[in-house]
Amino acid sequence: MKLLVFFPTYNEEGNVRTLIAAIREHLPPADILVVDDASPDGTGEILDELAARMPELTILHRPGKLGVGSAHKLAMLYARDHDYDGLITMDADFSHHPKYLPRFPELLEAADFVTGSRYVEGGESDYGLWRTFISLSANLAAKTALGLELKENTTLYRGFTGDLLRRMNIDAIRSEGYSFAVESIHQVAQLTDRMAEFPIHFENRAAGASKINRSEIYKAVLTIQRLGLRRMLRRPSPVAPAQSERVNCRVCGGTHHVEVFPPRSGGNTVAQDTSPYSCATLSTRTHGQILKCLQCGLVFMRPELSDERLVDEYRDAVDPTYLEHLDARETTFRYNLEQVRRHVRPGDRVLEVGSYCGGFLKIAREEGLDIMGLEPSKWAVEASAKVTDAKVVCGTIDELPGDVGRFDVVVAWDVLEHFADPVAELEKMNRILKPGGILLMSTLMIDNWFPKLAGRHWPWLMDMHLYYFTEASVRNTVGRACFDVVEDMVYCHVVTAEYLMKKLGTLGVPGSSAVSRLLAANPAGNAQIPFRFGDIKLFVCKKVSEVDEGAQSGTQRSLGGVRTANGSGEH
Repeated sequence: MKLLVFFPTYNEEGNVRTLIAAIREHLPPADILVVDDASPDGTGEILDELAARMPELTILHRPGKLGVGSAHKLAMLYARDHDYDGLITMDADFSHHPKYLPRFPELLEAADFVTGSRYVEGGESDYGLWRTFISLSANLAAKTALGLELKENTTLYRGFTGDLLRRMNIDAIRSEGYSFAVESIHQVAQLTDRMAEFPIHFENRAAGASKINRSEIYKAVLTIQRLGLRRMLRRPSPVAPAQSERVNCRVCGGTHHVEVFPPRSGGNTVAQDTSPYSCATLSTRTHGQILKCLQCGLVFMRPELSDERLVDEYRDAVDPTYLEHLDARETTFRYNLEQVRRHVRPGDRVLEVGSYCGGFLKIAREEGLDIMGLEPSKWAVEASAKVTDAKVVCGTIDELPGDVGRFDVVVAWDVLEHFADPVAELEKMNRILKPGGILLMSTLMIDNWFPKLAGRHWPWLMDMHLYYFTEASVRNTVGRACFDVVEDMVYCHVVTAEYLMKKLGTLGVPGSSAVSRLLAANPAGNAQIPFRFGDIKLFVCKKVSEVDEGAQSGTQRSLGGVRTANGSGEH
């Protein structure tokens, strides 16, 4: 069998050298994959050193702690995409001793799934009474609620055949932490009855500290309840989706993703909407397939338009709805400028990227800033001339005049999620900033409580939004363009009561559209309502160095910058 052994790492510098040597001793034909979540103790550097002289060892580096479950999903997709006959997963701390590795290929000859077990005859565990009680309770709860046959359902010392990996719907496994263990075995049990377990001695970790905390225990309980309810409702077994063409993450270049939301078409639209790329569009019911990169955590929409076509769409965007509510927009800009005023001095040269109809330009001029705008929409540039006397260039950063010089501050409100290639555009912003210059930007945050609660009804899921960030992915993205985040805060959006009702109408909230029509004829419709849900954040970023002019930019640079190490130099 062509075998892959996988383990994730975070602060395992005391274990990885010995563990890899033991894997090679006990299962010499196997390749080894390690996913390291930016261990601050030097684990990643040790792994790179080993991979440089071991062609069978591949290291995938991630920019932060993205969850043990998401690391396992990455390994499963990696094994599937590289046509391995079998995948063996284990922990990095020697609680899963490598001496048991030869048992997996033996048992996988007759089974689709194999797990090492503490709880079958001959199995042992070094846990104390309290941890043993928690482990046994979790296994009993999983067996009872989910109808599982195996006695061991919570350890990740497991083996999968390549055929089983191809049949699994990895997208459907929602857990990203340790509750992944239960959710994944639940899906396996729905797909096959060819499952086996064999006794192991589950030992205390050899070095380092345990990563399981109380919150992970709560998440496991909630996961079992969620899956148990689905079983009671007799939801259909998961079916692996058709394999679509792989796309590269535009930040890290990774190709292993899981689906967050399927494509959505149709739904409610309103007459005011003229284009899905109008910035105040009320037609929010359509979007493409939304994916999450397992290598850097970025959430993005599968590209549907070329970069050039996307720019053309924005050039032709017309959005009268925006102008109807310009007063509320100006209130938004005035409030948020005040929040970051200590980073901007009177007289600073400021460029606003995506200045649209000039609302922020007007406020900035009133505050004494030397500001100019940059906006691709021809309609919006014409509209801004009626709002402010600030200069506005119609186009993209590439179309700025050659003699424009450098700026003290670049502002990009709600812009980053619209770029086809955010890293490339951030690099361009870096180049037009003076040394130590400031980037002020706001963008969408999908790891906030509101999008988690709203799910597919989150109002910012729409065609025009190509990226959805987390705290970690924002820092990773701007960091690739030589910026550091020095401060972040919740961004405040101010909307009118009438606009709010229209927005709720597009989301299918009963009666909202009728209320919006009533408010349109009533002064109360102009009442301004602030929103600070936290699903949009404001970031203050400082330019820490110049972008290398000789380096490839954007996606090409990102593809070259994926921190992947193995002995052959291939990925």
